[in-house]
Amino acid sequence: MIAESEVLDVLLIEDDEDDYLITRALLSKAESIDCNLDWARSFDEGLESILSSRYDACLVDYRLGARTGLDLLQEVNERGGVETPIILLTGQGDLEVDLNAMAAGAADYLSKERIDAPLLERSIRYAVERKEADQRIREQAQLLDKARDAIIAFDMDGRVVYWNKSAERLTGWTADEMLGARAQERLYDESEADKLEECHETVREAGEWTGELRQQSKEGEDLVVESRWTLVRDSGGQPTSILVINTDITERKRLESQFLRSQRMESIGRLVGGIAHDLGNLLVPILLGVKVLKRRESEDEKVLKTLEMIEKSAERGSNMVEQVLAFARGVEGERVALQAATIIEEVAKITTETFPDNIDVRVDVPDDLHDIVGDATQMQQVLMNLCVNARDAMPDGGVIEISASEADVSEAEAHRKMDAEAGSYVCLRVSDTGSGIPDEAIDKIFEPFFSTKAEGEGTGLGLSTAYSIVKSHNGFVDVESETGEGTTFRVYVPVATSSDERRGPTASGELRDGNGELILVVDDEEFILDTARQTLEDAGYRVITAQGGDKAIDVMERNGDQVEAIITDLRMPEMNGFDLIRRLRPQFPNVPIIAASGMADGRTDDAVQAGAQTFLAKPFTAEKLQATLQDVMYEDEDAASVEG
Repeated sequence: MIAESEVLDVLLIEDDEDDYLITRALLSKAESIDCNLDWARSFDEGLESILSSRYDACLVDYRLGARTGLDLLQEVNERGGVETPIILLTGQGDLEVDLNAMAAGAADYLSKERIDAPLLERSIRYAVERKEADQRIREQAQLLDKARDAIIAFDMDGRVVYWNKSAERLTGWTADEMLGARAQERLYDESEADKLEECHETVREAGEWTGELRQQSKEGEDLVVESRWTLVRDSGGQPTSILVINTDITERKRLESQFLRSQRMESIGRLVGGIAHDLGNLLVPILLGVKVLKRRESEDEKVLKTLEMIEKSAERGSNMVEQVLAFARGVEGERVALQAATIIEEVAKITTETFPDNIDVRVDVPDDLHDIVGDATQMQQVLMNLCVNARDAMPDGGVIEISASEADVSEAEAHRKMDAEAGSYVCLRVSDTGSGIPDEAIDKIFEPFFSTKAEGEGTGLGLSTAYSIVKSHNGFVDVESETGEGTTFRVYVPVATSSDERRGPTASGELRDGNGELILVVDDEEFILDTARQTLEDAGYRVITAQGGDKAIDVMERNGDQVEAIITDLRMPEMNGFDLIRRLRPQFPNVPIIAASGMADGRTDDAVQAGAQTFLAKPFTAEKLQATLQDVMYEDEDAASVEG
């Protein structure tokens, strides 16, 4: 609105002095506006004056000597245009001239034959007010363009009428491409149709809607936005458009999903760790008991055959428990500098020789690839597990490509990937041309016992074991898959930066029987105590058992000077194995202690820190039990014989 005290500067471009005097007289009679009128007598003078942008409005006569007011409008536009509203004055009504004037950007056109003071006053006032309104809109639009949120408006037919700069940045669609287009057709997948219909119904009834929507960018990238819809009405209360403000939460949703996945993996790890521990306790007496029975029933072939079958089944169960525990507690092993190319070549050789002829195994490894730090056997197991999965995804044949490259992971990239840390890695890549992994399954593939294969065709432990091995190597795994197109696993393993090596225990030599040494076995499971006692007694040891930590303390107080080694479970009620070791170690500093457990809290480092010599993972065989006992009891003797 024009303020009452405001004086408008008006320019008249007119080559006839009489018409100038008439216009000045008409403006002097204006009731709602007060004007200062400047007069430009020619086309050229008028052009320079209007381009100065000093005026609130400009009146232009159509006839300006050899040229016309339309020519002047076009010249102004060619020079970049002006915000000053231009009103064209014509000698007589000519529809074609009027239409051309409006097309050229005139704010209004008036016929000199019909012009009077109120008409001229109204035309100038409306032109100035429209200019001020347009200016406010432009200023608001500039503010909206600076907003971080994508701001969109579309009419009641769904056609876009406003599209700010943030909407361009988010979606890739420009305002020119979107104005007049239907937002639903460009931005949303068909799967969102029902939710969009709900949005429209809610905003029409309640005036607003807030929620999350999935969009697609111009390039087909999936986006998640927090969307706020508001119904806009005119002064009469009629709905005119819907204003939509979208906040990009794609990254936040990805991080939330990653966090939830990490939490789920930890929960599953704790759950299966507990189950595996109980299974391990059940398998220990079977494995040890079979050994005892085989020694005592060595003449009955049928009994021996049955015992071998039981032993093989128990060992298979034991291997599965070890894989589950590897997922739950991580994987230990040798950590040395390794040539990734050598590992890949060995895996490629095995797969080429054992996979069907319709599987084409290809290798691509650069000559100057950096070494990695890890356990060669475990890294080979990772790649073999991935290759076996790739083979099974291509029953009709296809291509498996095993490749490697160096990769520097930035802080930003590490933030976007589960279990990743910034640093230098070697990326081991296994890709196939198989059936791909369904979208609903890809977040679960590393969970133990989860499998997309038919029942009976897999244990669901291959990928969970690979995941645990890579994680224990301070690396991470990334997977990309498209149904029907194939799958690519990328295994990131840290680059070797020094010659320091952390080696695991060396293999024990040939087993030898005991010579009547007294061994204390501590466990809360009675059947484990019984089978361990029988196994060790058959191997030439004397055995005393204690069901729990408190009873073990009593035994050591009475017989501690005779006990030559202690084997204790770590997970026991009342007094656990860690507390027992800490209690016994100061009083019996020279007695070797073996810590045994199947839980994630039974890691070697924790057990050794508590005071144990070594760690024995459940379930264990009679040979493993005897070998571990031999290692801790005769360590000094064996070392001396080696030196000799």
